Amino acid sequence: MPGHVIKKYREMRNYSQKYIAAKLGVSQNAYSKIENNITQLTVHHIKELSKILEVPVTDLLKDDFEIHKPITIPRVVTKTDLLSHIEILHKSVEEKHAVKNDGYLVAMSLIIAAENAISHAR
Repeated sequence: MPGHVIKKYREMRNYSQKYIAAKLGVSQNAYSKIENNITQLTVHHIKELSKILEVPVTDLLKDDFEIHKPITIPRVVTKTDLLSHIEILHKSVEEKHAVKNDGYLVAMSLIIAAENAISHAR
């Protein structure tokens, strides 16, 4: 999400939300909503943020998540099959470093919860 990318660049520059908000001409609260992806960004805001943060517009619009072809699961699924597919997913997510991907901890928690649920299923 653009807000998370913008936040990373802001933090890399050691700028406060208040500082960026003042440069944009908005309140700190309004700027916080941009970083939290509550408020949609306008083209004007993206251009201004690009100047303030000294990064190309395209870098602000990048998404950290990669799109992968979904794992195909056979129609008849056994407990062993599910655990095998979850292990593949677990390894794939584990390869991503938490600093590079805001969703890392959430993804790992979901995978572990799924593994536990399937392991204890009949």
